[in-house]
Amino acid sequence: MPLRWRVLPQPDRGTGQYRAGGSPLRDRARRQGWWSGDRYQQRRAAGHDDGELQRHASGCTRLRKLREDLKVFVTRSMQLVMLLLLTTPTLAQVTGIVTDLSGTPIVEALVSVRATKTRTLSGGDGRFELTGIKDGPLIVIAARKGYYNGSHWLDAPTTGIRIELEAIPQDDNPDYQFVRAKSCGGCHDDQFEDWTGSAMAQAGTNRWVYDIYDGSGTEGGNGGFVYVRDSAYSHVNPASECAACHQPEAWARNPYQPLDPLDSMSTGALHGISCDLCHKIANVDESKANYPGLYPGSVTLTRPAEASSQVQYGVLGDTEFDLDANIMRPSYQPQLTAAMCGACHQDMNDPDEDGDFADEEGVISEPTYLEWLASPYGDPDSPLYTTCVDCHMPPSGANTAGGWYGYSFPDRDTLTIRSHRIEGTTARYLENALTLQMESRILNQQLHVDIRIINDQTGHHVPDGVTVRNMVLLVEANGRRNGQPLTQLRGPVVDDLGGVGDPAQGYFAGLPGILFAKVNHDASGNGPTFFTDATGIQWDNRIAALGVDESSYVFDLPSEGAGVDVRARLIYRRAFRFLVDAKGWTEDGHGRPLADIQPPHFGHLMEEATWSWPGATAVTGATDAGPNDLSLTQNYPNPFNPQTTIRYEIPKPGRVVLQVHNLLGERVRTLVAEHQTAGSHHLTWDGRDEAGRQLAAGTYLYRLQASGGVQMRKMLLIR
Repeated sequence: MPLRWRVLPQPDRGTGQYRAGGSPLRDRARRQGWWSGDRYQQRRAAGHDDGELQRHASGCTRLRKLREDLKVFVTRSMQLVMLLLLTTPTLAQVTGIVTDLSGTPIVEALVSVRATKTRTLSGGDGRFELTGIKDGPLIVIAARKGYYNGSHWLDAPTTGIRIELEAIPQDDNPDYQFVRAKSCGGCHDDQFEDWTGSAMAQAGTNRWVYDIYDGSGTEGGNGGFVYVRDSAYSHVNPASECAACHQPEAWARNPYQPLDPLDSMSTGALHGISCDLCHKIANVDESKANYPGLYPGSVTLTRPAEASSQVQYGVLGDTEFDLDANIMRPSYQPQLTAAMCGACHQDMNDPDEDGDFADEEGVISEPTYLEWLASPYGDPDSPLYTTCVDCHMPPSGANTAGGWYGYSFPDRDTLTIRSHRIEGTTARYLENALTLQMESRILNQQLHVDIRIINDQTGHHVPDGVTVRNMVLLVEANGRRNGQPLTQLRGPVVDDLGGVGDPAQGYFAGLPGILFAKVNHDASGNGPTFFTDATGIQWDNRIAALGVDESSYVFDLPSEGAGVDVRARLIYRRAFRFLVDAKGWTEDGHGRPLADIQPPHFGHLMEEATWSWPGATAVTGATDAGPNDLSLTQNYPNPFNPQTTIRYEIPKPGRVVLQVHNLLGERVRTLVAEHQTAGSHHLTWDGRDEAGRQLAAGTYLYRLQASGGVQMRKMLLIR
């Protein structure tokens, strides 16, 4: 409200006198509330002239002005206070206790304001305190593994609430009929859509599994190794444990059974790894990580005998569904983020067939989970801590988990609503698993190539999974004039498992490079052999999480001094080439075209690096090639702590800018911003920002801009 300036009474234009009895002064006096006819007449009768009356009027006017201005000030102040109250929520607290139905306090229950990040753990006496809560209605949910979630509706602030948790009956019912995934999709349509067609949904019908087990999966499935025919253990364990992971619903009903016949599969087998199965896992015995799948004693299910005891385990810990207990009652199960995955992505064989998969003589066949657990990614105290779900079930972008017959589930942080495609060796994961760097140079009439492969984006070894998976590094150096391969003078070559035969058909054995794999041997020392029959590991050169593999190659230059082209490729293969040929596989286990036999890479191209040299008119003595193109090499070391070196080459003099950015694209450090000469340059970065502060651990981008263009690479800072 603006302040209003009052206008004093003006004199009569003719006489110059103020006229109390006339309309200007009298009317103004009346409007301002200080004039009344009686009081005016009394003053006139007392001998006050108009001048005295005007002075009195002026004094009253000033007093009135002060009073009005004070009133305006108070009004504006109150308006400001009200505005602050309306725009700044009052922060309150909620206190209480979490108990079981008998009143016994529950320790370390997760207590949350539903669909928020406000949460805490109950103390040793079951009591909790939630602070920083906005005033108003809200739902507080308490959760503890082994109990149904409990909720309390309230208006904050509130103190002394009690949330009772009911223990989940653990009388597992083997006759329970798992709910179809399509039924789950009635509420969770996005999740069902993700899952449909995924490797999880198709686990029970994977034709490669059948080809390895009994040869029935494809037309050529009887070629190569077939377990029931060739394994040394098929006579004592004809069923093996394939169904424990690939057909877990059927296995849960009848443990130790073989895979269902492919032409007469049960409903449970067709379900693959279903919604209801995963969300029925009450406990994973992490001391039995090497036991396969749902092997009895390693994984506990809660299959209810009564519909009212229906439970669905999950990882949010702040869910409720009280509309129909026969459909589901939520329960917190934090093991679903990693340990559950380890049930099938970690196992060992059992050479003495005594049911103990932790024997010292056993050989680990699927090592993924324990490799993750041994890395910084598996350490909850590490800044790099990342669960299986974090990587393989990224946020879907949705802000709600679904709805039910008009009942809308609460809006949530989009980072908490996960995709259920559960991808692994798909293109986007394979192409974002490793970093490949190559440095090439001409020295003393020879081509020198140095290769570094850095596992900076995967939380376990690469390649991983079943032991037939492999990865091939190919280093190709060809004369620019005739396109012919240069003669390799030094350096490793690809193992025979890369395929013996015509390189043009994807048989890479003997070519410059490396085959990465975990290769088992049997009791006679022969390898590779399938994990069921393995008695030891022949060699394992896979790259561990945050690990680096380095290799060097030397080639003879063309005698005519022509230029050379160098290319390094990392190629992922789903099986050893000899096995692919023996089985006649043209598709993967889920019916998709098999990249292993498709040109030009004969596998999935993960990473690629190239380098060229135009050559010289003559090759005499030492020849050093100057840069023809802008080149930014991978930093070394990488990952790094506390510092790393960055090298680059610029083809001609000019202004050079080298900056470090975070993954949001924000610049955190400018390393170079100046005119530089052509040639090679390098510098060291200490992992600090412009203000000299240490940056948090994580992936950063470094970007080089010069007259030759722009190049960018990734680097990993660890603490």
